[in-house]
Amino acid sequence: MADLTVAQQIDQLNQAKQLVLQDASFYPQIIRGILPIAQKPEPRLRSWCATFLADGFASAEVNAGERQVLAVACLHTIEILFEETDLRVLKNLIECSASIYPLIFKHICANKGDKETLHRLTAIKSKILGLWDSGSEGIKLCCIKFVQRVIAVQTPGTKDPRLADSSDVSLTQVPIDHPLIPHTVLEAEAQGLLDRLLSVFYEPKINESSISATLYAAGILIKNRSTIANKILARILAFNPLTAQYATADPIRMKLELRFIEKNIRILLGNVLKTSNIASQYGARIQQYLAQLVQAKNFSVEELVRKRAAESIGPANVKRQRTDSLGVSTPPAQSGQLSYAQLYTLIDPSLPLTTFDVKTLPHEVAIEIAIAGMNALSRQTLDNAIKAVRMRYNKLYPPPVVIRIAESSTDSQTVPATTYVDDDDDDYEPDYEPDYEPPDVIGAPAFTPSAARFTREVLVDQKQPVLMDQKAAINKLLAVDELSYSDVDSEDGRYQDMSIDSDAFVLPQPKPLNQAERLELFQQIIERIFASGNQFENTLFADSTKKTGKDIADLNNVAIGGDIWIVLLSRLGTRGLSSQIKNMAEVELKQVSLVMAQYIREKLFAHVILDFRARVDIAITWLNEEWYNDKMKLREIQAISNGNGDVTNGTLSIENSPYVQWASKILDSVIPFLDVKDRVFLRFLSDLPELTPGMISKLRTLCRDPDRSKLGYLALQYLVKLRPPVREYCLELMESLKQEDNSLA
Repeated sequence: MADLTVAQQIDQLNQAKQLVLQDASFYPQIIRGILPIAQKPEPRLRSWCATFLADGFASAEVNAGERQVLAVACLHTIEILFEETDLRVLKNLIECSASIYPLIFKHICANKGDKETLHRLTAIKSKILGLWDSGSEGIKLCCIKFVQRVIAVQTPGTKDPRLADSSDVSLTQVPIDHPLIPHTVLEAEAQGLLDRLLSVFYEPKINESSISATLYAAGILIKNRSTIANKILARILAFNPLTAQYATADPIRMKLELRFIEKNIRILLGNVLKTSNIASQYGARIQQYLAQLVQAKNFSVEELVRKRAAESIGPANVKRQRTDSLGVSTPPAQSGQLSYAQLYTLIDPSLPLTTFDVKTLPHEVAIEIAIAGMNALSRQTLDNAIKAVRMRYNKLYPPPVVIRIAESSTDSQTVPATTYVDDDDDDYEPDYEPDYEPPDVIGAPAFTPSAARFTREVLVDQKQPVLMDQKAAINKLLAVDELSYSDVDSEDGRYQDMSIDSDAFVLPQPKPLNQAERLELFQQIIERIFASGNQFENTLFADSTKKTGKDIADLNNVAIGGDIWIVLLSRLGTRGLSSQIKNMAEVELKQVSLVMAQYIREKLFAHVILDFRARVDIAITWLNEEWYNDKMKLREIQAISNGNGDVTNGTLSIENSPYVQWASKILDSVIPFLDVKDRVFLRFLSDLPELTPGMISKLRTLCRDPDRSKLGYLALQYLVKLRPPVREYCLELMESLKQEDNSLA
């Protein structure tokens, strides 16, 4: 083959491969023949040889004894091929090394003086372990398979000869006095590799592919190596996919990764339960763990974030909470506007507890927690907390200025301003005493002039028998010569004029809004509508089995409110906003309406995707409104194009319409998360007003999934029987799937 080109050599190699596929007995002869070709520098030849070696040693049709001889013969060639940097070549070489490692190890056990073979095997192992650290994601997954083989080989197997498998290679087969591979060194290396393999569960940002590959490797080790099964199971049962931090930031991908991890763990532990010696020890813990994993299917991304934040709070975090001299944590107060939650929160904002959404707790549970917490507090701690909140409030909003006007130097009486005179209350003296000392001078610090906190104390002659009403008292204050306007501290002079106009107050006209302010107000309105809709859903459907007859009757009276907000938003997003534009020349108004309509659609889409199974009716209502609006627009366009006002033809294509766009987007987001038992998906397809060939083609991925193909073909069968307009598209897809299956066979 020296005079042949690379393409001609590959053609001959492919012919030899077809011969091997027909008769596996030619494997040893062809493997020995390609070893000189694999050492050539041409990348295409090396790639072909690496693939053939990986497939050849993975085949079970080759005799075990002959495979061991071939593995020793190929070791030098594999070491040379590891000089390549092509990822496909490296993957095949790692897979081939995983297949031959037990064979080479068994050869070294029987040949105590073969140092050269051991040296080459050690060099290959070091090379692969180095790629495990620095390689790409695909390379690392192949390395996990190799590490699983190394751990299995360098760990003691069963000592009972009746249960031992002749093809299983373990540390038990190594002689005690072997000069090249001592027991202690090999077993220690295996334990180190096992710890490194299981460390994937401890990583701050986990990756689904690495977790899945580790679970596959762990299943084989648990089954074949009982000495390390307890360690592996303890690590898996301590791993919680709900509270783990995922490397991806995409919420859809994160939900998919959670689903895959949950499924792989469930399959692994289900197989472990079938093993009698493990099930007797870990059966109860595994059953409890599997019950918790079932709940992961129903969690949305927001719920996962809240659970992660709640479960990350532990005793260690609580102990690290700092307290001030008052006995409670007082983080620095923020400037500007504060919410009530920020005002009364006394814990460190950096603690994860501050991210917990208390609104998710039922009112009864929240009340019980509050009462129990107050009962557990001492009076001193509670007083300190109140003082801390008061100090923070006074710092943000200084106490009101109290103006003293003395009309008598010696005899004076404090007369509070009031709007009525009642002789029965003349002797009333309020018990409340402010916890601050009023200033004795007028030049007090500046304050926010709020009507609820702006108070004055009027000192009049003790001999005055009648209380002044509020207006008279204020006018008297303003008429006093001692009160100077300059005494009121104000930087911008807004409070210089303290006169009171007795005329009727007229509210000024609001300032005109620009485009950004309109959008902001509109988004706030939409958010409030969604909040009201969510509250109605929780009230209407929560604990429906416990509702009495009167409750059901009351709910029937307000049942129209269950979906009226969806109809409102759907029509507002499809045709409600655009109908307000009478003049198409109003470009700015048109742009604002388009942005608002898009915002409504995105909010509806996100609302549906968070819980598709429970909100399928919302999706159907919305998409029906979209379809109807598209039809009306197409009729208007055709009527304008015809110029005769004819709007009778409504059979135009809507391939590029908003209906098709959002319906396809929902299908793309829902299909990856469907389960074989999700018959609600069939209802969704049946209630869609129109199905296009593009929508039907999205069922291909569902039919190609072995675990969910039953649901995919059931959907096609339903559409063929009950949706005649799409029958042809469904039959074409089924024919295409059948041809793909035949080609793979």
